[in-house]
Amino acid sequence: MSGYRHPRAGWQVTMDGRDLTATMDPRLISLAISEKRSEAADQLDIVLHDKDGALAIPPAGAMLKVSMGWRDGSNLPTGLIDKGSFKVDEAKFSGPPDIITIRARSADFTDAFRVRRERSFVGKTVKEIVDTIAGANGLTAKVDDALGGKTIPALGSGAKSDAALLAALGRRFDAVATVKGGTLIFAPVGSGRTASGTALPTIEIDRRDAPRIDYERVEREKYGGVTASWHDKASGTRKTVTHDGGGEGKPKRLRKVYASEADAQQAAAAEASRIQRRVAKARITLALGRPDIFPEIPVTLTGYKDEINGRSWLVEAATHKMDAQGGLLTELELEAAR
Repeated sequence: MSGYRHPRAGWQVTMDGRDLTATMDPRLISLAISEKRSEAADQLDIVLHDKDGALAIPPAGAMLKVSMGWRDGSNLPTGLIDKGSFKVDEAKFSGPPDIITIRARSADFTDAFRVRRERSFVGKTVKEIVDTIAGANGLTAKVDDALGGKTIPALGSGAKSDAALLAALGRRFDAVATVKGGTLIFAPVGSGRTASGTALPTIEIDRRDAPRIDYERVEREKYGGVTASWHDKASGTRKTVTHDGGGEGKPKRLRKVYASEADAQQAAAAEASRIQRRVAKARITLALGRPDIFPEIPVTLTGYKDEINGRSWLVEAATHKMDAQGGLLTELELEAAR
């Protein structure tokens, strides 16, 4: 075909600021970066051959900065995408054939995130809580405007890690805490915007680009909203609130009794959002990878069944894989958007 250019992927890796691409590229067996929506750290896996014995095992704690993308190819966006920095925490040597396997996790997640400590917040806003946790971990904070001013009566009791506190805060509002580029971001799931208010682009994926799909519709969680109870101190009685989720059937009843009407309303609204997203999920693989796609990106699908095409989707997890032949594919886990 006249003018056709064969797809050829490329990558760049530096270790503690030193460019190792020329050394590692001819030894590459595979490279994969896994990104998840949750507070879990992004993960980097690199497998290299060492048949000449000249490759050193990277030291624990070494910092790897990785970019990946397409160097050439017809109808492809060319250029490398910065995928962030990763701290080496596992390394393996095996053979023959001699192979070095490196595993690293997002350098933005400090060890302190996983350390249990006595820390609690009483009568603080979401922004105050996130700012405090970010500062304790050497990060800056960006909090969604709609969430930042909400007051939390109490968060944290006993020894808990900062990661656990952020997860608990996220469950209250169906929000997610992620760390990117030294910034702790706290925003609602599926908001379609970054915490700074920038709109996320919607990615359209046609079946011609991702012919393989695993789609599942889940019927067991059809509820006509969510009901939560709260204790009215003034009257000494238990009262309820219901968030209309727009679904069918009886409302789902939350077991916990909340301290205030506002807490109950927050919990019911968050659970209603989660239920709506759990009604369908899909896994697709892009043979020509898209490392620019990451969790929380809105997606529309075309070329599949009408039921699938008619839904709005969110990326829950993305894995980008490279091989020694210059291939790059992307596996996406999708869930139904609100």
